[in-house]
Amino acid sequence: MKGGVGKTTVTMHLGGIISLYEFGGFLRKVLLIDYDPQFNLSQAFLPAKTYFELEKKGKTILSVLQDDKTDLDPFHLQVPGNEEPPEVTDISHKIYKPRNGGCLDIIPSTLDLMYIALGQSEKRTKPIEERFTKFIAQCKKIYDLVLIDCHPAGSIFTKTALQNSDHVIIPVISQPYAERGVGLMMKFIEAKKLGTQGPQPHILFNLMSPSEEATIRQNARFAKKCMTATLKKYKIFSEPLAGEGFVWYSSKPYSAQALENLMGVAEELIKKIGI
Repeated sequence: MKGGVGKTTVTMHLGGIISLYEFGGFLRKVLLIDYDPQFNLSQAFLPAKTYFELEKKGKTILSVLQDDKTDLDPFHLQVPGNEEPPEVTDISHKIYKPRNGGCLDIIPSTLDLMYIALGQSEKRTKPIEERFTKFIAQCKKIYDLVLIDCHPAGSIFTKTALQNSDHVIIPVISQPYAERGVGLMMKFIEAKKLGTQGPQPHILFNLMSPSEEATIRQNARFAKKCMTATLKKYKIFSEPLAGEGFVWYSSKPYSAQALENLMGVAEELIKKIGI
């Protein structure tokens, strides 16, 4: 749940790779949901003009949680009057549609999500949670894979994302207390607070030193949950902005190696989640 571990980087690149390249002989339909008020995932894929047009039309994840964005108050959580969320096709934006039936769509985020984060202490979140659950059920009928880029904190966004997920990718970077952070995340997932058994975790090492990686892999609690493939350090992974700079379009030095690295992670993930 900590910021800066590569959640957005992993989401954007795996979503693109899995929708653009054939694994097992076919492409997948992928939906990206930006569920973070900082909306970095949205900025990576959408030019500013396109983003602001979508936001003005209410085509963001906020419309799934709230009916009326004109009545937002940081000290008073708006309870949606309508139990039904919008249709996925009404608020999703197509990034591209490759050949043979694959696609990559996105539902952008907005800074206005902070009104919900600040107002959630009123404990009036159940109608919001139910709308999100219904919305994700819609998404699962349309797409092969739905990737949710989460808010880096324990919040209604994290809770509802985990409640409605079958799997969760846990990126881990070299930093003090990395092992403890993984343990806390695992404890949160395993807790009955989610109302389900919780999603299946997959620990993805991101720029980890061999010694730190080995420490976590050798922990009996985590060993079977660690992915074999790991993310390496390539500058190009942090370059995408406004739909440009992605590794699959790049001819820069080491872009081929970076692409191969991502392909390995994507292939293992596809096998683990069974899509």
